[in-house]
Amino acid sequence: MSPRRTHRAGRLAAPGLVAAALLTGCTGDEGGQAASGQSSASPSASSSASSTALPSSGAGGSELAPGLLPAEAFGPDARVTPVTEEQLAQGAALAGGSAAGLQVDPPECATLVQQSQPSFDEYEDVAAQVAVVGTTTTVQALVSGGPAEEALAGLGAPPAGCESVRVTSPEVGTVDIDYGPLEVPDLGDGSGGIAFTTTTAGAGEAVLVVPALVGVVRDGERALVLLSTDTQGGAVDPTAFTSLLQQAHETQAENLD
Repeated sequence: MSPRRTHRAGRLAAPGLVAAALLTGCTGDEGGQAASGQSSASPSASSSASSTALPSSGAGGSELAPGLLPAEAFGPDARVTPVTEEQLAQGAALAGGSAAGLQVDPPECATLVQQSQPSFDEYEDVAAQVAVVGTTTTVQALVSGGPAEEALAGLGAPPAGCESVRVTSPEVGTVDIDYGPLEVPDLGDGSGGIAFTTTTAGAGEAVLVVPALVGVVRDGERALVLLSTDTQGGAVDPTAFTSLLQQAHETQAENLD
């Protein structure tokens, strides 16, 4: 990827989307097994997910829905379910709630953490879906009618000293976030990616380590967000992920332009 297109996926790509993936992953399997990776999560997160991940008409009511990937793009065994904007917002709330209530260590990394919180409510139209294959959950979202030009705004890389941060919030307690680079194809009007690992642990609770890859592509007034995470802590293939990101970009361009 050209250096001028190396961006940190700021306002849309977020640790909060890991919570969205965990939350909405429940909807991908009628038997409730799709989100089995949540078993090692905190009781509060698990109960919130089970109570809020409701069946929905999902992306069908959005003008952006035709731009989403077809189910077969995620693999023959994928369970693909539409997701509402409300469910995405609930995932963001699980990840940290109000930025004003966050405590960040080191404090100078607070801007980075706040920029990385998803803001789907700033867009007029949102279409999203979640695909579950084994323990891997992928969330795809398309947004328009908002600050798409800010989707790639922010830092090209975490500032020195912010590669690893600790975040504490009333909603989820303390989490450690380790940021890393992710090379993505040069797509649309700008593209960028990031890899990060979120680690949570509480007194008497098992440690939950969740890796994730995030890619963002801006296409005019639209923005595409793709996130893949393994709820059991397994590796997420960056080559397969970037290939899916390119396919997602091409699909929305073909069907919405």
